[in-house]
Amino acid sequence: MDNNTFKVALATKNGAYFLTPDEERKNWELSRPFLTDENVNRVIGDGQGNLFAASLSEGVYRSTDGGKKWKPSNKGLHVRKVWEIAADPHHKGTLYAGTQYGHLFKSTNSGESWEEVVSLHDAPNRENWGIDWGYNTTGLTVHTIKFDQTTPDRIYIVAAGNGTYRSDDGGKTWKSLKNGVNRTCTIETEKLISSAPSGAPPEEKLRKHLEELHSDTHKIAVSNKDGRVCQQNHCGTFFSDDHGDLWKDVSIDKINRFGFSVDLVEAPNTQVFIIPVPDTGDCKDHNVCIRGQLSVYSTSDWGKSWTKHTKGLPSDVHTNVLRDSFTHDSTKSPGLYFGTTTGDLYFSEDFGNSWRNIASGLGRIQGVDVVTS
Repeated sequence: MDNNTFKVALATKNGAYFLTPDEERKNWELSRPFLTDENVNRVIGDGQGNLFAASLSEGVYRSTDGGKKWKPSNKGLHVRKVWEIAADPHHKGTLYAGTQYGHLFKSTNSGESWEEVVSLHDAPNRENWGIDWGYNTTGLTVHTIKFDQTTPDRIYIVAAGNGTYRSDDGGKTWKSLKNGVNRTCTIETEKLISSAPSGAPPEEKLRKHLEELHSDTHKIAVSNKDGRVCQQNHCGTFFSDDHGDLWKDVSIDKINRFGFSVDLVEAPNTQVFIIPVPDTGDCKDHNVCIRGQLSVYSTSDWGKSWTKHTKGLPSDVHTNVLRDSFTHDSTKSPGLYFGTTTGDLYFSEDFGNSWRNIASGLGRIQGVDVVTS
């Protein structure tokens, strides 16, 4: 991908935009908004000349002319609140869509029609997912779909509040991936046990905490080189070197644990980037405050050490970076991009060491993706 063959797609609560760079990625041109009546969560390309938008109100839209015109692409999609859409890199024309209420759909004809992946209803613990618990939040939804570049039939999905699942046979069967995530809580164990009501088994409160919060995976990233997986969940950052069968807590510290986004860059070397929710240091309950220094952290040794990056980022914000709002391009020297809930887009061309704002005033940014022009 050359610098002048891509653009950054910004999905917002009120439509979407394209941001196109010059050859040196110094100046950026913002397009007119499109799909302005839609609550858009993602805009992706399938590598075949098609663009797709995931709408939280009217399902999937497709464009065959680079985003000039969009048409609904919903045949067979009986749940129209689509949170995630992903193109299968191993099978031309195959797409997956994750929707509200925990449904997964598949298209094998570039979105012309969809069929539900009904095998997900037989996934472990599926009967306990519930119907929905939204209350104006994400609620029960399949919000993440990832593929293993090294294994064609390996698919990962994340069901909000219910953790990560993996299929090794193209979606015929599914395995729950919680081992290591729900073992213990390094910062909450003593507090939970000591605060248990008189006469109540303290372990029960801890068990409930681990099951409900540690299982709440916010986003995963999968290595294209060796299948390693990293996740940012409600309570920390975890890595797995065996495709998610066992997770290890590699969180930065006791403060910077709660966050939504994670990005994995593998050129020239593998680095993982996360953006914890800004925290002044006095937040409780796994840092659900959203104020303070906006910071990006990176690791090049799979969590043994972390580097904090703040150059060019505001020191006192009341904002957040959502799970689909952090990505990178595929140029020789990859650029990093993240968008905030207050409508700012930040860009780094030196692997996070410094950042600059390249767009603002866009409203709540819900998805940032790089698509070919």
